[in-house]
Amino acid sequence: MQKQSNIEALKKKGVLSNAAAKSLEKSGGVSKRSSTPTYIFLTKDKKEVTPMLYMRGGKGTTPDEKQTKFVEEYNKLVTKYATLKQNKEQ
Repeated sequence: MQKQSNIEALKKKGVLSNAAAKSLEKSGGVSKRSSTPTYIFLTKDKKEVTPMLYMRGGKGTTPDEKQTKFVEEYNKLVTKYATLKQNKEQ
């Protein structure tokens, strides 16, 4: 499974033709997933840490309004205080 960005880079370099790229997409060889932005904090030791929110025991359940509101507020805090990591390709 290849990332769309890798396919585009190969096409730009001339390694992969448009027909081959379309064939890969048709056969399911190209990932359609997109990644979410990664926010980080730098510790005093200059280590990157990523804030996480995990609802234990919530698999297969439907969140109520209070839980949804809590997640929205949490995401606002993360975007306010954390730094957006620019180069996610590592």
